[in-house]
Amino acid sequence: MNDMTSNDEFRQYTAFARIDGAIMGLMWIASFFCFIGEFQMPLLSIVAIALGLASVAVATIRLRIFRDNVLGGSITFGRATLYSILTYFYAALLMALAQFLYFQFLDHGYLINQYIATLSTPEYAATVKSAYGIEAKQLIAVLQSSMGSLRPIEIAFQFLTLNVILGIILSIPAGAIIRRVRN
Repeated sequence: MNDMTSNDEFRQYTAFARIDGAIMGLMWIASFFCFIGEFQMPLLSIVAIALGLASVAVATIRLRIFRDNVLGGSITFGRATLYSILTYFYAALLMALAQFLYFQFLDHGYLINQYIATLSTPEYAATVKSAYGIEAKQLIAVLQSSMGSLRPIEIAFQFLTLNVILGIILSIPAGAIIRRVRN
């Protein structure tokens, strides 16, 4: 295979991965906002989890569609894994942008205050004590000192890093499931 064909193929992979990453990123953003909203409407926590899990299935299905409709039904494990990693990477970038914008312009301490309020209830204080062996007040102090001092860009970067690592891990089984090489 010459370099031109390899470059064209890589451009094709990245173009389709960007589209699939945008779809998945929008699902993650909706999941994130459901997560934020769960403090006001607890049922949203189920929606947040469902969207997060469904995004993994959607990514795998979209990879299969790419294999079947664009590549003629054949893709190696390495290329399927690369495509999946690119998809997760683009989704993670979109999610990081949304989280940066949320923490920069909308949050104003809301999320950490909700966690502190939750941890301050007697039920959660007892759970923290029995599960972790520390007082809830200590955990609250750690949350305030660590999360309270982070800038929105730092929070977004931490989530970006976590999402990219998670995407790499999830791409390996996706590549193994979707690979199909015709002789």
